[in-house]
Amino acid sequence: MAAILAFLSVVAAWIVLYFDSFPALIRRWNNDDYSYCWIVVPLALYLAWQRRDMLPRILIPSLKSGYGALLAVAFFYLIGKAASVDALVFVSMWLSIVAVVLFIFGLKSMKALFFPLVVLAFFIPPPPFINRMLTFKLRLISSDLSVRIMQFIDIPVYREGNVIDLGMIKLHVVDACSGLRYVFPTILLGILMGYWFNKKPWQRFVVFAATVPTAIATNALRIAIVGYIARNISVETADNFFHEASGIIIYLLSISFLVMLSLVLNLFGSDEPVKRVQASSLYRKDRPNSTIHVTVTALFLAGIFMFNGTLLSARVIPERMSFDNFPMNIGKYTGERQYFSDEILESLGADDYFTGVYQNKITGRNILVLASYYNFQEPQRAAHNPVSCLLGGGGWGLSSSKDLPPDPEDGRPFRVRSLLLEKPGSRLLALYWFQQRGRIITNEYLNKAYLALDSIQKHRTDGALIRIELLLKDGETVQHGQQVLNSFIGNFSVILDKYIPK
Repeated sequence: MAAILAFLSVVAAWIVLYFDSFPALIRRWNNDDYSYCWIVVPLALYLAWQRRDMLPRILIPSLKSGYGALLAVAFFYLIGKAASVDALVFVSMWLSIVAVVLFIFGLKSMKALFFPLVVLAFFIPPPPFINRMLTFKLRLISSDLSVRIMQFIDIPVYREGNVIDLGMIKLHVVDACSGLRYVFPTILLGILMGYWFNKKPWQRFVVFAATVPTAIATNALRIAIVGYIARNISVETADNFFHEASGIIIYLLSISFLVMLSLVLNLFGSDEPVKRVQASSLYRKDRPNSTIHVTVTALFLAGIFMFNGTLLSARVIPERMSFDNFPMNIGKYTGERQYFSDEILESLGADDYFTGVYQNKITGRNILVLASYYNFQEPQRAAHNPVSCLLGGGGWGLSSSKDLPPDPEDGRPFRVRSLLLEKPGSRLLALYWFQQRGRIITNEYLNKAYLALDSIQKHRTDGALIRIELLLKDGETVQHGQQVLNSFIGNFSVILDKYIPK
C-alpha cells in the first residue's frame, strides 16, 4: 500500500510541475513536422514490456544515479523556465522519468530499460530553429544531388540555392515539400529497425548512420523523377507529383531501403540468439528502500514547483512607454504603421509590438521595421532568432548570416546581425538585434544565458527583438544596402531607446 501511495504521489507532483508545459508540448506534437511524437510514448511502453524478462531478480534502487538525475531535473527545468527554452523543460520531464526508474528498478535494470528510455526521448520535439536550420542545409544538399542525377540522364537543369530551374517548370524545394521533414521519424525508425532486425551493435549502428543519407538521397531521387516527368510527360503531372503524392512515396522508399539494408547486414553476422537474463515475475521481487526514495522524488518535484513560483512572484515588470505613439517621421523617412492579424499576434506572443513601412522622402526606398516587446519572457512567448520566421515562407533561402561590428560613420553605434535572403529575382537584407535590459545582443544563445542570469539576479526577463529589412535593387551591392539601413538605424535607435527599459 505504501508503495502505491508513493507512486501516486510522484505522478501527482509530476503532473503539477509540468502542467503548464503540456499545452506547448501538445501544440508541437500537432505540428506536421513532429506528429510522429504521438506514437513515441506507447512505443516506449511496449518496448519496456517486451524487455521485462531482462530485469534483474532483485531490484535495488540506485541512489547516487537517481539523485544525480533529480539534480539534473531541477537544473534543466529552472534554466529552461528562466531562459524561456521549452526544450530544456521537456528534457527535465524525461530526466524525471529516468530518476523514478532508477529509484524503483535500479541501475542494473538499465540493461533492460535503457533502450526504451532512449526511444522515449524522441517525445521531445527539436527546437524549431534547429529543425529549420537543419532541414535548410539538408535540402541544399538534396537539391544539388538531384541536379547531378538529372544532368547524368541528360535533363537540362539549373540550380540557384534551393530553386531547381528545368526551363518549363521551377521547383522550390522548401521545408513543407522537401521530404526532409521525415528526417527525425526516419532516425527513430532506423533505431527501431536495428533493434528488431539486427543482433550485432555494429549492424545497428550502420542502420542508424544510414538514416539521414537515405532521406537526402531518396529526396534527390524524387526531384529527379519530377524533372523526368516534366520533360517526358507533362509539366502539370510533374507539379502535382511534386506537391501531392511524392512525399509519402519517398518516405516509403526510405523505409524499404532501410529494411533491405538491415536484412543484408544480417548476412554478415552470426545467427546466435540474443541472450537474455531470465527472471521470475516482477511482482515477486524485493524492492528495498524504493518507497521512501520515490516519496522523496515527489517532494523534490513539489519543491521545484514552489521555488519556481517564488521566482515568478518576485518578477519585476518595469514601466515603459507604449508603441501606440511611436513616431512616424524619422529623419528623411515617413512611416505608415501596419497591424498583424490575430493569428500572427498569437504566434508572436508579444505584449506590445510595432511594425511599419518607412519610405525615404527623397529616394522612395522602403524599409520594413518590426519591434516586438515582452514584459516578461517564458517558453512559447519570448524573443527568438528571426531566421526561422524569415525562412518559414515565401520561398526565401538564406545566403549568408554574420555579425556586423558597430559602424558609427554610417550612423549605427552598435553591433547587429545581418541576414541575406534570396529567391529568384529578389534579395532581402535584414538586420536584427536583441535589445534587453540595457544590453544589445546578436547571439541567440548568449541572449538566453543573460535571460536566465537576469531572471535570477534582477527578477527581470523583459526585452525586445528588433528587425529591419530592405529589398535590394537589381545590381545593388549588399554593402550599399547596409549603408542605407545603418543611416536609418542611427536615428531610429535613439527614438527606440525611450520605449525599451534599461
